[in-house]
Amino acid sequence: MKPRSIVRPRLLLGAVVSTAVVLLSGCATYEQQSADFAQSTRSGSFAAAVTQIDKKAEAAKGSKDEIIWRLEQGASLRAAALADPSLVPPIPAPVPAAPAVEGEAASEIPVTPAREEVQMYYLRRSNAAFDLAEARVNAYEEEAKVKVGSEIGSALTNQANMPYRGRAYDKVMMNAYKAINYLQLGRIDDARVELNRSLQRQRDAVAENEKRIAEAQEIAQRAKSGEVQTEDSKAASYDTEKALNDPKTGSALQAALDESLAPMKPYGDYVNPFAVFLDGLFFSTLGENGSDWERGRKSFERVAAIVPENPYLQQDLALAADAAEGKLPENVTYVIFETGTGPFREQIRIDIPTFLVTSRLAYIGAAFPKLRYNHDYVPALAVSAGELSLTTATIASVDSIVANDFKNEWPEIVTRTLVTTATKAITQAVAQKVAEDRGGMWGGLIASAAMGIFNASTNIADTRGWLSLPKEFQYARLETPADRQLTLQAGGTTQTVSLVPGSVNVVYVKSSSSSAPLLVSQFALK
Repeated sequence: MKPRSIVRPRLLLGAVVSTAVVLLSGCATYEQQSADFAQSTRSGSFAAAVTQIDKKAEAAKGSKDEIIWRLEQGASLRAAALADPSLVPPIPAPVPAAPAVEGEAASEIPVTPAREEVQMYYLRRSNAAFDLAEARVNAYEEEAKVKVGSEIGSALTNQANMPYRGRAYDKVMMNAYKAINYLQLGRIDDARVELNRSLQRQRDAVAENEKRIAEAQEIAQRAKSGEVQTEDSKAASYDTEKALNDPKTGSALQAALDESLAPMKPYGDYVNPFAVFLDGLFFSTLGENGSDWERGRKSFERVAAIVPENPYLQQDLALAADAAEGKLPENVTYVIFETGTGPFREQIRIDIPTFLVTSRLAYIGAAFPKLRYNHDYVPALAVSAGELSLTTATIASVDSIVANDFKNEWPEIVTRTLVTTATKAITQAVAQKVAEDRGGMWGGLIASAAMGIFNASTNIADTRGWLSLPKEFQYARLETPADRQLTLQAGGTTQTVSLVPGSVNVVYVKSSSSSAPLLVSQFALK
């Protein structure tokens, strides 16, 4: 029989390893949690996507992740509103009684709702999901206003475990989507409110970023002074500037950032050209007075400066100038095209130095997010009307919008990850030394294993992000054809659209990937 003094430590080590299985099993990143839903969205399996996201959003009710799941739910339900009813879950509807046949009792028969009814149902549900997300966003914003001082202490918990409060581009697109939904529902005044909110959120984002930069600088300074304590360890001094100057760490972080920003276009901080375009279209078309029409003109002027390569914006600038002088647009059709899916965040490991404060550990692996891009998409939509043939042109690259936000967030991500990971590692080294002094080799091993496992289970990058956004927003505009017929073509799919009555028409088209179904809906602005 082996000596008891050896058996017991081994049993304890075995218990630590068993506990690790439980801890590590609950450490899935958002990328992993959303994998099935993301695949359904990209493939255009809207019935599956809606079913999956409804379950996820309901399960997240009241949780730290509710906002991101509600945003996904709102976008997925909006996509369902654009789809043919056969591609989405059936809507609940009262089942009328069948007429009684002589000699038989009345029976219940199912009635298939019209496409318009299905569309209205999903548009209302989409806005209900966005409303829930916005309520949480507003609550967090109000909370931040009344908080005294910065969130230095709480911010140093693992970032993936912090409440998702919504990034700047989330908030802008949330209100922009609500505005489009209301336009399709015919609720013009509500659409105006959402466009005002979307514009204000772009303005607010600049001030929020300045606050975030200041907090990151304060974290770095307090960490250097040994004043920062994580949620599970004692305070330890750590110099983030020296860590960033380390050749191994600094080059790896720069490579991750460069790859994440590769497709970025210079839109300016927190500007969403599609939201600005939508603002111009609304106020130039549905404006009620000179102030509205001037706002429409300025919005088109602004977006034309941001996206000068779009050939249709000069026509809309002329339209807006006429509207500002009282000549309102008529006999024009817009084809708006959402194509592909936006970028997602994946977790990568980068070794960071701890030898700056302890000789027991040279480097420790830290989890950072990196942007990845989806390249399976339809580059443009072909639009034909009689002898006229056009293609849609990009009005906003969501890849660029997300990348710009990521660039602004990166210093904060790096600072907090460096401080949190290094502080835990340093604490682990100190605890191991104490355990060795008290319990010898086995004591050190058990302490090291226990703390290493716990740190690994909490060393997770925040990979949360709105996956169901498109890769690009595009549009084309043309004079409404006399026969009010348009032909749309994307890849191998062709659809003919008979325009509804109206003097300014909008055809809204969505394609999630090159193999996904082409979703087409329409409405009249006026």
